[in-house]
Amino acid sequence: MRIRAVFKPSDFQPTPDASRADAEALFEQMFPGVENPEIPRDHAGMAIVALNPGLARHMSAMSRFMALELDFSKRRDLRELAIQTCHLKAGCGYGFESRISAAGAAGISPAQLAALAVWKSSSLFDEEQRLVIEYAEAVHDNAVTDELFQRMVERFGEKGAIECAAIVGYWTCWAMIINAAKP
Repeated sequence: MRIRAVFKPSDFQPTPDASRADAEALFEQMFPGVENPEIPRDHAGMAIVALNPGLARHMSAMSRFMALELDFSKRRDLRELAIQTCHLKAGCGYGFESRISAAGAAGISPAQLAALAVWKSSSLFDEEQRLVIEYAEAVHDNAVTDELFQRMVERFGEKGAIECAAIVGYWTCWAMIINAAKP
């Protein structure tokens, strides 16, 4: 890793704009009531942004919101396919690997994950999954056509199309941070 990530409060090096108390507040938010909290090693992205406790606090809250509160995220398989498509498009192998268990818990099979890069020629994805993968790729590449957007709206509504785009944008942000720090 290119940086000294903050996996636990004692890893934090105070700066002029952030104190150890800021880091401790971050860990209390992420792990309320846990003695000796520590970010798991497979969540290095959060340990990277914890260099700035304020940024990490907001990104932690946003991650929770995006994953648990967006209506689009209620279909966990679709959410995880969108996220994993972001990781593939961004070339973020670490991010892809770190979400394999979440994808599995959401009903995405190992065979589907292995076939994600060749989804167009794979029979492993249903119609909705294929639409979300296509849309996630297009959002990432700034290539959403009117026709593709309309298909998303017809299937998930305007709100769903925008929420899916937000998921793509947000997890692409994580992928870029991880790619820069190289955990």
